[in-house]
Amino acid sequence: MKTNHNFLLALLVFSTNIFAQSNFKISGNILESNNNTMPFANVLLLKASDSTLVKGTLSDENGSYIIKEVSSGNYLLLSSLVGFQSAYSKPFKLNNDYYPEALVLIEGEQLKEVVIEAKKPIFQQQIDRLVINVENSIVSAGGTALEVLERSPGVLVNKQNNNISIQGKSGVVVMINGKISYMPAQSLVQFLNGISADNIASIELITSPPANLDAEGNAGYINIVLKKRSDLGLNGTYSISGGYGKGAVSNDNLNFNYRKNKVNIYGSYSFSLDKRNQIFTTSREYQESGNLITSSTISDRDPTQRNHNLRIGLDFDISEKTVTGFLISTFDNKWTMDALNNNLNTENETPTSYVILDNNELNHLKHFGFNYNFKHNFSENKFISFDIDYLKYRYNNPTDYINSFYDQNFEFISEELLRSRKETPLNTWVSKMDYSNAINENTKLEAGIKGTKSEFKNEVSVENFMDNEWVIDPSLTNVSDLNEKIFAAYGSIEYSFNKKTSVKAGLRYEYTDSKLNTDTDGLVVDRQYGIWFPTIFLNRNFNENFSMNLSYSKRITRPTFNDLAPFVILLDPNTFFSGNSSLQPAISNSIKYGINYKSYFLSLQYTNEDSSIASFQERIDDETGRLIFEASNLDFTKTFGMTLGIPIKITNWWKTQNNLTASKQKVRTFYNEEPLEVKLVNFSANSTHAFKISDSFSMELSGNYYGPSLFGSAKYNEIMIFNFGIQKEFKEDWGSLKFGISDIFNQFKLTGGTDFPEQNIKTKNSFRFTNRTFTVTYNRKFGNNKLKSSRNRETGSEEERQRVN
Repeated sequence: MKTNHNFLLALLVFSTNIFAQSNFKISGNILESNNNTMPFANVLLLKASDSTLVKGTLSDENGSYIIKEVSSGNYLLLSSLVGFQSAYSKPFKLNNDYYPEALVLIEGEQLKEVVIEAKKPIFQQQIDRLVINVENSIVSAGGTALEVLERSPGVLVNKQNNNISIQGKSGVVVMINGKISYMPAQSLVQFLNGISADNIASIELITSPPANLDAEGNAGYINIVLKKRSDLGLNGTYSISGGYGKGAVSNDNLNFNYRKNKVNIYGSYSFSLDKRNQIFTTSREYQESGNLITSSTISDRDPTQRNHNLRIGLDFDISEKTVTGFLISTFDNKWTMDALNNNLNTENETPTSYVILDNNELNHLKHFGFNYNFKHNFSENKFISFDIDYLKYRYNNPTDYINSFYDQNFEFISEELLRSRKETPLNTWVSKMDYSNAINENTKLEAGIKGTKSEFKNEVSVENFMDNEWVIDPSLTNVSDLNEKIFAAYGSIEYSFNKKTSVKAGLRYEYTDSKLNTDTDGLVVDRQYGIWFPTIFLNRNFNENFSMNLSYSKRITRPTFNDLAPFVILLDPNTFFSGNSSLQPAISNSIKYGINYKSYFLSLQYTNEDSSIASFQERIDDETGRLIFEASNLDFTKTFGMTLGIPIKITNWWKTQNNLTASKQKVRTFYNEEPLEVKLVNFSANSTHAFKISDSFSMELSGNYYGPSLFGSAKYNEIMIFNFGIQKEFKEDWGSLKFGISDIFNQFKLTGGTDFPEQNIKTKNSFRFTNRTFTVTYNRKFGNNKLKSSRNRETGSEEERQRVN
C-alpha cells in the first residue's frame, strides 16, 4: 500500500512541473475609413467554427492592439465601437505569431442587427460522448430531465427499481454541470424528474469516461449541462409550463446571470409539479404440494410530486489569471401517494382470499450543498484548480397501511393497521485538486487527487397495531450506520503524433474503506480494497469529415448506500422491497470502437462485468413465502452494443436524425445455489424529425422504440412512444410559445417478469408511471445580450451525489 501511495505522489509531482508552452500573439491596427488610427476600439478574438469569444482587448491610443498567449487554432477578429459599423477579419489559422491586415471601422449608425443563428443538431457524436442538445428540441419543452433521458438513444429508465441503463448496462453515474451527484439511486430518479427540461442546455452520454472522472459506474456517465448566461450586466431566461395527463403537470424555471467588473453572480430556480395517475400490477405463481398457488395485486396510485430546486453562485476574479468562487445548491423534493391495492390469492385458479390495502406514503428528500472553488491559469493552456464540497441529505419515508382481509367469498374477516418508518440522514465531504498542462501543441498532461468521506445513519421500523398499541415487528426493524472513505489519484497524458493521429492514456487508483454496522447483526460490512483503473483512447482523423477512435476502460460499480442499508416497503402483505447488506462491488472491462463520418456515427462496444449489481431482483423467502425485491449480485453480465446515428436532410425545411441501438446480453446468476443463464438481443431506435414551417413556426415529431430488455435476470417487453411539438417564435424578443404532446398513443407501460420453472418461480409485473400528456410552455429571455466570456463553473462533488440513497 505504501508503494502505491509513493508512486501516486511521484506521478502527481512529475505531472505538475512547469513546462514551456507554444503560445502565439496576434498584433495589428484599427483604422478609420480615412486611414486615421482608431483608439480604444473593442477587439475580439473569436473561434472561426462558431464565433465563440476566446479573448478580447482594446486598441491603445495609437490604434494598435496585442492579444497574447493564444494557442494554435482557427480564428477570426471582430472590432467595434459606438457610432461605427463593426469590421471582421478573414478567418485565419494560427500556428505562428500573426499580423493581420488593419481592420477599418466605417463611421455611421450600425446597421440593424442581423442575427445569424446556427442551431446545433439535436444529436452530436464526439470522440467519447453523444451530446443531446435539449434546448433545440421542441418536444422537450415543458418536460423534465428524466423524460428527456427516456427519449435518448440507448437509454432506458426503469422507474420501478430506479434504474437508468445505457445499451442494457446499469451502473450509470449522473453529473450536473460536469460534477457527480452523490445521491441515492431512488432519490436521483425523483430529483431528475424535478429538473425542468427548459433549464437544460444539453445532456452528454459518456460511455468511455477518461481517467480524471471517478471509476464509478459500469455504463458510464450522463452529464446534464444546465443553461447559464455569460453576458455583461443582468440577463437570464424564464419559462412557464403547464399541462395535463390524467393529472396536472407544471415545470417552471428562472435562471439569471449578473456580471460587472470582477464579480459574476448567477443562479437558477425551478419548480415542478406532477400529479399524474399510476397503475401497477404484480403477480407470482409457484407449485406447492402439487397445487398451483398464485398471488396478484393491482395498485391504483394517486401520487403528487412537488420539487423546488435552487442554485446560487458567485465568482470573483482575483486577477486576470485567478478566479475563486462558491456555489450553494439546495432542493426540497416531496412525493406523496395514496394507493389502493387489491390483492387476490388463488389455489388451482380458485380464490382463497382477498386483501385490500389502503396505504399513504411520503418520500421527502431535502438537500443542502456548498462548494468552494479556486482556479489559477498559469497560461492559456495550463491551470490548477481546487474544490471542496459539503453535501447534506435527509431522507424521510413514512408509510401507513390499512389492510382489510376477506375470505374466498369476499366476506370481511379482519382489519390490520400497519406502519413503516425510514429516516436516513447522509453527510459527505469531498475535496479534490486537478492540474492540466499543455506542454506544447502535441502534448498535454493531467493529474489530480481526490478524497471523499461519507457517513449515514439508516433507521427502519415496521409496526403493527395490536391491542390498542403499536408493536414493533423485529424481523423488519433495523438501525444501521455506514462510514466510507475513498481516496483517489490519477494521471494522464494526451499526445498528438501528427495532425491526424492522437492518443490519450490515463491511470487512476482508488482505495476504498467501508464499514456498515447494524443493531441486530453488528458489523456486516468491513471492506478495504485498492484497485487500478487504466484508460486509453486512440483517435485517427483521416480528413475533416472522417475519423475513427478506439478506447479501453476499466470501471467499478459500488453498491448504493440505500442498497446496502436495510429498508422495507410493502406492496401487499406478501410482497416487499428490501435492502441487501451483502452486496459486493462489480468490476467491468470495456472496449469501444467508433467511426464518425460528417454527422453520421457508428460505435461498437463490448463489456464484461463481474459480480454485476442488479436492482430489485425477485426472490421468494422459503420460510415466509414472501416475494422480496432486492438488489443482488449476479455472477456476470456480458454485453455487446452497437449505436448507429444517421442524419438525413430531406429538404431545406425537413431534417431528421435517426439513432439505432442494438445489444446482445448474457447474464448468469444463482437461485437457491443453482446457476441460471438468461440471454437476450435488444434493439431500440429513435427518430426525430424537425420541420421549419416558416421563419417563426417550427415543428418536431419524434418516435422511440425499445425492444425487449433485461433488468438483471428479469425480462421486460418492448415499448414504443411517439411525441409531438410545435413552436411559435415572437418578434422583438418576446420569446416563444410551445405546445407539446408526449406519448401520443399512451403506450408507455413497462411489463415483464421472470420465468424459471426449475426454480419454481414465475412473476409478471406491469408498471404505468405516466400517461399521454399535453403541455404548453412559454420561454423568454431578459436583460443585456452583449458578448462577454465567463468560466465554465463546476463543483468537485457531483460524483458523490450519485450514491446518496
